[in-house]
Amino acid sequence: MFSYKTLLITVLSSLIVAAPFEARDDPFFSPSQVWLYGVSSGRTAPTSTGMVSKASTSGGRATVTTLLTFTYPPEVDGLKCQFGFYLDMNSTVKGSAKLDLFSSIRPLTSNFTIYWSRGNQRGVQLGRLSVSPGASATWDATYDEYLTEKTDCKTPGTVEGFELVGVYDNDYVSWNPSTSGLRIIYTP
Repeated sequence: MFSYKTLLITVLSSLIVAAPFEARDDPFFSPSQVWLYGVSSGRTAPTSTGMVSKASTSGGRATVTTLLTFTYPPEVDGLKCQFGFYLDMNSTVKGSAKLDLFSSIRPLTSNFTIYWSRGNQRGVQLGRLSVSPGASATWDATYDEYLTEKTDCKTPGTVEGFELVGVYDNDYVSWNPSTSGLRIIYTP
């Protein structure tokens, strides 16, 4: 049988362990440009809404991915960078709530019509995320260390591209890139 002192220590210890971690407000930068890519048409268009859509009933016509262009700001010089993905409560998630993240062979910029060839310019798969409105995404799997873990930030002014893709049929995720979505967090 526990003594009162042992019981008190056990209860207080469990309260300390169960206390939530303090939220960190690490600085981040958002995409400098966001584009929607229609998989069946090959068309790319700038957008103010990030969206990933897959529908098995549409013969691929409703399959849309989001292309994101990031421009590294001066304040990241000499720091570590890592992806973050957050959806606010106004975001929509239907289906599996899973997104695949790919690098882009060529980042999309506003003068893309000069050099952009048909296609999404998809590079290597970096990882798979599970997303939920009002929460930060979690990694289900990472296939490359680059930005899925803390890595050296690119030189300020560097432009990089990435693509978010739905994982399973009948998935839909949308967000406002000014308040949600993929971002790059930077820390010492």
